[in-house]
Amino acid sequence: MRLTVLTAALLATAGIAHADAPQVPSNAPYIVLSENLDEPNGYGFCLDTFGAGKSDLMHTHTCKPAAEGKPRGYEGHDTRFEYDSSSLQIMSYPFEGFCMQVLVARGKTEFALLECSDHPRQKFIYDEADQTLRLDEDRQSCLAVSTETIPAGPWVKRVLTLQNCDDVDPSLKRWSIVTE
Repeated sequence: MRLTVLTAALLATAGIAHADAPQVPSNAPYIVLSENLDEPNGYGFCLDTFGAGKSDLMHTHTCKPAAEGKPRGYEGHDTRFEYDSSSLQIMSYPFEGFCMQVLVARGKTEFALLECSDHPRQKFIYDEADQTLRLDEDRQSCLAVSTETIPAGPWVKRVLTLQNCDDVDPSLKRWSIVTE
């Protein structure tokens, strides 16, 4: 314990920030940014569909409290996603048959929830060593979040981005995939 307190004091003095891991209140499965950053409840930022329920667009959002006893298709489960390592897809838990896909246009990248397919921009490699989700067709590109936290009603959100892995602060690109 003493070593931990001393180490934390030295790191703080050196100007090195340490973010706590989020305390996610959701039931698994979910995919959450590994560091809480500035999510005010300590719940972390989970992958999410835009707005309430099913939407074509995605971002990250405060991980939502568990909705006990609700069926898989319940729209309140919209921050629940699972990673399928055999298909390399990030799949919606409540909206079966829908997967995350990167939409790329000159100067613009969006993330969408579309019907699962063999489209190469629905394929992501999860690297357990560095906790990154990399686009399979371009493994230098990582799923990350923006640096800005935006109010979202009683919660907060961050924009999803696709960036060169070497250019992104580790706290903005490390993900935890929780299955149980």
